[in-house]
Amino acid sequence: MTPLSSGPGSFDHFNFPRQELHRNGGLLSEALERMKASGEVILGEGVRRFEQAFGVWLASGGEAPDVVGVANGTDALELALRCSGLGKGDRVLLPSHTAYATLAAVLRLEAEPVFVDLAPDSPLLCLSHLEVLLACDDLRRRPARALIAVHLYGAACDLDALTALCERHGLSLIEDCAQACGTLYKSRPVGTRGRFGTFSFYPTKNLAAFGDGGALVVNRLEDRKIARRSRMYGWDDSRQAVQFGVNSRLDELQAWVLLGKLPHLTERIAQRRHVAGWYRSRLEGRLTLPADGADWQHSYHLHVVTVPPQRRAALLEAGREAGLPLAVHYPLACHQHPHVRHSLGPLPPLPRTEAFLTGILSLPLHPYLGEEQIERVCALLLPQLKQGTGQERVR
Repeated sequence: MTPLSSGPGSFDHFNFPRQELHRNGGLLSEALERMKASGEVILGEGVRRFEQAFGVWLASGGEAPDVVGVANGTDALELALRCSGLGKGDRVLLPSHTAYATLAAVLRLEAEPVFVDLAPDSPLLCLSHLEVLLACDDLRRRPARALIAVHLYGAACDLDALTALCERHGLSLIEDCAQACGTLYKSRPVGTRGRFGTFSFYPTKNLAAFGDGGALVVNRLEDRKIARRSRMYGWDDSRQAVQFGVNSRLDELQAWVLLGKLPHLTERIAQRRHVAGWYRSRLEGRLTLPADGADWQHSYHLHVVTVPPQRRAALLEAGREAGLPLAVHYPLACHQHPHVRHSLGPLPPLPRTEAFLTGILSLPLHPYLGEEQIERVCALLLPQLKQGTGQERVR
C-alpha cells in the first residue's frame, strides 16, 4: 500500500497514522495502565470489551453480531473462509481489483480464486459477470463455495442482490470490510449481512490501531463456537484442540486503543465525508465524483479518481514536486501479479478491471485535513487535467 509518489509535508492517507498518534497518543499510555492494573496481556478484558462494543456499534440498534478479535484483517478473511468449510482446491469468487490481502487469504488455504470483473464505471464487482461465471460449464462441474464481496475504497456492494445470489447458488457470502468501516448499507454498517464480515484495523483504516489488528464478525449463531476457537489453535474451553485453528489474537494493547477510539468513529466518518464534500464543491461539474449510492452511504476510506492514463505519471510527478502525495491504489490487479501468473497460469481476461486501473489516482483524504489543503490539491489537479482530453471520470 505504498504510494507511487509522495513528498515532504504529506497529509494524505499515508500520513494519517502520524496525525492519529499526535491526537490520540494518550490512548497508548491509558492502555498500558489498564494492562498493568489487570495483569492481562493476551485475550483479556480489553479484547472482551472491544469485541462487545464493536458488535453493538455494528448492530445499530439491532441484534449484535459476535465479534472475534484477531491479529489482522488478512487472518480474518482466512478464518472466515475456513469457518465456512473451505479448504484446499475449493473455489472462491472475488474481484481482482482489491488489496492483495484479499487474494492472499484465499491462497493461504490453497483454495482456487475465480476472478470477477468490475461493473461498468465502478470499482466494485460486476453482478452480471458473476452470473455468467456461475452459469459457465466449468463452474457447473466444480462449483464455487464462497464469494468475497469487497467494499472497496468505502463504497458498498449491492448486498441485497449478492445475498439473493448466494442463497440461490449455495455460496457463503463473506464481506471484506477492510476499507469500509463505517460504510452504511440501508442505514446499517456493512459487515452484518454476509455469513461473515471481516475488518482490518491497520493504522491507515477508518478505525485505526497503532499497529496491526483485525476482527471476524460472525452473523450466524451456529458459526460462533467454531469461529472463536479458530483464532486460538482450535481449542475448546478445556484447551483441547477440537478443530483446525491458528494463532491469531488481537493484541490487548491494541484492543484498549480501539475501544478508546470507537466512541468517536461516527464523528470521524462524518469528517471524512465533509472533506469529500470540499472536493465536490470544487470539482463538481468538471469531474464525476464518488458519491453515495441509492441504498448506501460512502465512508471515504480512499478518494479514488480516474484520470487519462497518459496524464497520470505527470500528475504523480507534479504532486511529488508540490509535496502533495497523490497515490495509486492499486497499480496491479491481483491476477496481474507475477506470483499469481506463475502459480495459476493463464487466466481469463478481465477487460473492465484492466482498463480501470490504468487511470486510477488517489487524492489525499483523512479526517484531519483542512480546507486550504484541499484547495492545494484541486489547484494542482485541474490545470493538469486541462491538458487531457474531455471530461475525466472520478470514482
